[in-house]
Amino acid sequence: MIKNSFNPNECHPYVRYGRMSDPSQNPRSPEQQFAMIDETLRRVGFPWVHVRDYRDDGITGRLINKRAGFNQMLSDIKSGILQVDLILVDTYERFGRAEELPALRRRLYNRFGVLLLTADSMFCDPTTVQGKALAMVEAIRSTEDGRIKAHNVIRGKRDVARLKHWPGGEPPFGFKLQTVMSDRNGRTEVDYSILVPNPETSWILQLIFRTAHENGWGTGRLAKFCNAHEDIPATFKPFYAATVGYWLQNPIYYGELLWEAHNTGIVEDRRIRERNVEEDMLRIADFCEPLIAREIWDAIRALRQERSARIKAARARNSDASAKLIDAPVPGLALKYLLTGLVRCGHCNRAMTPSSTQPYTTQGGTVKRYVRYVCPGYLEGACPNGTRVSEDWLREQVVGTIRERLFPGS
Repeated sequence: MIKNSFNPNECHPYVRYGRMSDPSQNPRSPEQQFAMIDETLRRVGFPWVHVRDYRDDGITGRLINKRAGFNQMLSDIKSGILQVDLILVDTYERFGRAEELPALRRRLYNRFGVLLLTADSMFCDPTTVQGKALAMVEAIRSTEDGRIKAHNVIRGKRDVARLKHWPGGEPPFGFKLQTVMSDRNGRTEVDYSILVPNPETSWILQLIFRTAHENGWGTGRLAKFCNAHEDIPATFKPFYAATVGYWLQNPIYYGELLWEAHNTGIVEDRRIRERNVEEDMLRIADFCEPLIAREIWDAIRALRQERSARIKAARARNSDASAKLIDAPVPGLALKYLLTGLVRCGHCNRAMTPSSTQPYTTQGGTVKRYVRYVCPGYLEGACPNGTRVSEDWLREQVVGTIRERLFPGS
């Protein structure tokens, strides 16, 4: 059995890492964490040597790859630029709240001889039996603490919504918040807010719903219509198909609040969203003054559901049936075309999407289709660049350029 070689009374070089989760929080939180680390070190009397500090400001600990200071610290350790034995944090939560961190903590020790120690545990040795037990508790605490806080927040927001008060966040487009004040302990303060129509934007929503109802247009044509509409101020442009689709399916516009329609979370550094079952959602009728009639909303919804059903049926016919019942939270995406996501619009810098014609059969019996990259903003009227680039030609040019640079003269 391999024995632990960590002796806290030796002069170990260390780095300090601090983090604050949100820009609205105390900006001096990392400095306070560093001060607590120093005070604890003086208290225990270990002769460790400070080398460098790393910090991240205003980013959640549930993310890993998006924390610049955190990843710079790991990169310096892995490259050998940073020769240290210890990473010191105030609490394990400052190191992060992701489920992948315990494995990273073990890998730092096994491959690079770097231990993560916390000031709130008086720098307990994580390689001992007691330290391993504490590390397990810290890992559970770091993730469960966020879950419990989220549960408490949602419980309070549900209660606020039942009172027909706005539960928080930006008001939906077409509405604004009206603040209700109250006197408490001799002071006038904000009690709650309610949704009221915003004269500046409510007519735009009514125009979108009226146009969708009268013409049966989809979200792409509606977005293009709004972007070209002369009466809509430029401050509200551009409009996007996805945004218009979100508005069309939101029941708040006929006066009903749908709260907690989705659950969100972070898995492998990606934010995912899953729809709740109906019994877990909260619906509050007559929550606010409606902008449109319920009959118009229902008619638009029925048309969109019919189109969606046709698309799903077509996709089902073109895909192989599977007996699999469990979907992966972050399955990734299989790309059919080599440069998908890499081709950018020269005007708006959006990722250009491949657009294909219907397959056809040549006289020789070969099934062919033409694929071209086009800016999605152009299709919605949000970008003037209507250039279409052949996928075959562009792929040959890019691959040829890479081959020439890697193997010149070949």
